Amino acid sequence: MTLICRITLAACLMFAAACTSGTQVVDGVRIISDSEVNGIRTAHVDAVNAFRSTQGQPPVRLNAQLTAAAATHARDMSVQERAWHFGSDGTSPQDRATRAGYAGRVLGENISESFDDEVEVLQSWLNDRFTRRVMLAPEADTVGFAFHQESNGKLWWVQLLGQSGGVREGTGAPGS
Repeated sequence: MTLICRITLAACLMFAAACTSGTQVVDGVRIISDSEVNGIRTAHVDAVNAFRSTQGQPPVRLNAQLTAAAATHARDMSVQERAWHFGSDGTSPQDRATRAGYAGRVLGENISESFDDEVEVLQSWLNDRFTRRVMLAPEADTVGFAFHQESNGKLWWVQLLGQSGGVREGTGAPGS
C-alpha cells in the first residue's frame, strides 16, 4: 500500500470511528443506522479530498443532486442484483444526475457491491487505477456519494464525480 493510500485510509478510519457510535451488528454484519449516514458521507468527502490533495488536485464538495442520483442508482443496482453503470431503465450516470437536477457534467461513476464498510470500499477504489482516475479528475469540483443496504447487510455503493460548470449550487448563476 502506498504512503498516499495509507494517509487516506488513516483519515477514513479516524472519521469512521467517530461515526460508528451506536452501530448495530446482526449476525456479524454491521447495519448502518440512519444517524450514521451524514457522518459517513462527510468522512468520505474528507478522505477523497485528502487523497486529491496529495495528488495536487483541488478539493471537491458534496453535491445534493449527485448524492440523490447516487442513492437512486444504489437502490436500483440492488433491485437489479448487479453492480453496473446502467439503470434498469437504461439510464447512464449523466442521465440520472440530470434527472436529479444536476446542471453540470458527470465525469465518472464508481460502484461496488459488497459487505465491505465505507473505509474498505474507498480503499478498493483507491487501489484500482480506473476508479482512482475518476476520483482524481482534475476538473472535478463536486461529488455525490450514497449507498443502499439490504436487510442481510449487503451494501451497494455509488460515487459520482462531477464538474458543476461554474454554477454555484442553489443560485443557478455562474460564479455568483
